[in-house]
Amino acid sequence: AFFKFFSLPSFQFSRSEAVAAMFCASQKTLAFGLPLVNTIFQGNPNLAAFCAPIMFIHPLQMTIGSFLLPMIQKYTAINGEYR
Repeated sequence: AFFKFFSLPSFQFSRSEAVAAMFCASQKTLAFGLPLVNTIFQGNPNLAAFCAPIMFIHPLQMTIGSFLLPMIQKYTAINGEYR
């Protein structure tokens, strides 16, 4: 979904910029979400249960991204952007 969003012509991103935006937008969830959950649910005995989905999704996003890497390299190489 992020990839299609950042590939919209209204953004005028190059292919490389769209790929960078896709990865950066999805990885922000752990860096921002974990402190936010800790602040909101501070002192709650179920804090670990609230943090678990965020901590599970982050490595999952990285794993899926690594499997998509060959396709992304081909996508950016179409206009000669891949170095």
